[in-house]
Amino acid sequence: MRLLGWLLSVSLLFPATMRGVKFVRGKNYARVILRLSSPVKYEVGKIKRKGKTLLYVDLYGTNPGRVKSRYYFESNLIELVRIARKDMKRERAVIHLRNFSYYRVFYLPSPPRVVIDIFGKKEIKEEFTLSKQLGLKIKKIAIDPGHGGKDPGCINERLGLREKDIALDIALTLKELLENGGYQVILTRKNDSYLSLEERPAIANSEGADLFISIHVNWAKRSSARGIEAFYLNFATDSESERVAAKENETSSKSLSQLKGILKKIALNEKVRESKALSSFIQRGIVSNMKKFYKGIKDLGVKGAPFFVLVGAEMPATLIEVSFLSNSVEGKRLSTQIYRTRLAYGIYLGIENFVKSLEEK
Repeated sequence: MRLLGWLLSVSLLFPATMRGVKFVRGKNYARVILRLSSPVKYEVGKIKRKGKTLLYVDLYGTNPGRVKSRYYFESNLIELVRIARKDMKRERAVIHLRNFSYYRVFYLPSPPRVVIDIFGKKEIKEEFTLSKQLGLKIKKIAIDPGHGGKDPGCINERLGLREKDIALDIALTLKELLENGGYQVILTRKNDSYLSLEERPAIANSEGADLFISIHVNWAKRSSARGIEAFYLNFATDSESERVAAKENETSSKSLSQLKGILKKIALNEKVRESKALSSFIQRGIVSNMKKFYKGIKDLGVKGAPFFVLVGAEMPATLIEVSFLSNSVEGKRLSTQIYRTRLAYGIYLGIENFVKSLEEK
């Protein structure tokens, strides 16, 4: 009880503060990210003023943060974002909209942030239905090399390997394969730079990508764990999927439980089916290709799990765990260029087969 009382007193002495505002934009899409020091309650509303729409997000129980009062952005959707104290109990972020069709606001933990997605009028002409997606001509593919910069991902110190380097190398090879196949490719990062999880799908959205592929390397406490698996955004149905999601989210089980509320607020419905199909084709492409060259390739299958990096993607999206860096055999294989190239080619085969399946419908 004394400990609980101490924690409550600390939370009163040190309420949340706003740490900054980030912005990602595209031709018909924009994402505003309100970075916070700790979790907050928030409320969303709209105001009409002089023919313009102002979208506001009230953050309750916050102290004034060391942020600018105004953020101007070069966007056809957003004119500016104002930060101001509404009263002693709340801070308000006001987004001045130039035009929009719809928006969504959601909270992501670890680190705490409130995300605001704004969609332009062209996006609302057709809903993202299964029939539309199945008739979609896949032209532009976003590849997301996991981790980067200050976030190395998992590390095998004995082999001197880091997840961020392996993921980038596979992504660069995959980019070349896809471009040779006639696709336009977007990389969320081209070098050893850091990107937050919410920025990655925002880049894909802003560039109008048709698919989103996030590449990662797996790790487990059991050194015997091995295999290849693919994930799409959904609720986890087993503890192992939750473990992988927690690793990539770098968050606690409590934060994972909070994500269930996020998933309810975000329209998944038919996009889940498309993302599951994409994940299945890529999983089969990698496994079948690797089995041609290596013994003991284990197919761990396709699963739904709550990955923050897939939240908000407006296209079929998948996260691939290509092998276990914690496994002695797969770790050594990951250290070789030929193994990473064959993994990239397996992903490419999966994408090609997914595209063909759409064209046949």
